[in-house]
Amino acid sequence: MRQDADFRVRYLTEDPVPVRDIIESLRGIETVLAETGRLLPKFVDGLIVDGIEIKVREIAQESPLRELFLFTLVVAFQKDLEDGVTEVIEATTGYAVPANLEALVTVVALIVVFYGVGTIRDLVMGPVVDGPARTRLKGLIQELSDETGKTPEQIKKVLDERYGEPTMMKRVANAASRFFTPSKRLDSAPVEVNDREIDHETVQDIPAPYLIEHEQDFKPTRNFFDVELELHAQDKDHAGRGWAAIVRGVTERRIRLKLMEDVDPSDLWNKDRVQGDVTIKYERVGDKLNPIEVQLNNVTRRAA
Repeated sequence: MRQDADFRVRYLTEDPVPVRDIIESLRGIETVLAETGRLLPKFVDGLIVDGIEIKVREIAQESPLRELFLFTLVVAFQKDLEDGVTEVIEATTGYAVPANLEALVTVVALIVVFYGVGTIRDLVMGPVVDGPARTRLKGLIQELSDETGKTPEQIKKVLDERYGEPTMMKRVANAASRFFTPSKRLDSAPVEVNDREIDHETVQDIPAPYLIEHEQDFKPTRNFFDVELELHAQDKDHAGRGWAAIVRGVTERRIRLKLMEDVDPSDLWNKDRVQGDVTIKYERVGDKLNPIEVQLNNVTRRAA
């Protein structure tokens, strides 16, 4: 049996969203929906998901940015199905469920998003008191508990087991970061997911768009665009070593500079400054996140 659900996301931005941020959000939503499909059988007893299809139906770039996905589950139950999926779930499990699959998908998808947000907050800010994002996660877990009959503790255990391993922790954290990229770039604009609003205060509570690069040591990274680098060490023959720079507006401390594949070391030789798109790698020291490396992805302008 195939069950379709629309997944609509609106970023309530006042200005157009850059294409690179749209791409990031699409990647994030794809991962969130894939995780939703894998988690649903854990929350609905007797449900078997034999396949998942995720398709983009519409992207409207003008403000507000709108992204519409078609999420299709190939589902079965441990008993024969003759009625609609919600009636069968109630009949086979005895649990009350939403009136349609879309509502259940929305709740689980948002749980994935806010679980990932919690992972980022713990990494970037350390264990902190509850904020709007963590409060939203607790509310979503309670809502799913009311709908499925699973206790909040059972739901939390499923999530912790799924995302306790470093690679999966990286996956859910990066999905959440990418999901909110258009909003975080534009003053923490509110987001609507299937008509459920994530308000400005909640989006503001989410750390700026960090990504976890290395799941083994959990060094987060963050992208900056068209920033000025003051070059302090150079090596014309190598891109991966011998370079150092100060990234103005990010850190006033000299850190290691790595030139990525689209940057030719000879183009920067004997230059004092360069403008470019960079990725900053951070390391956690106590309760602070310190930049330790800048990766120059491309050059937007060279200074004399």
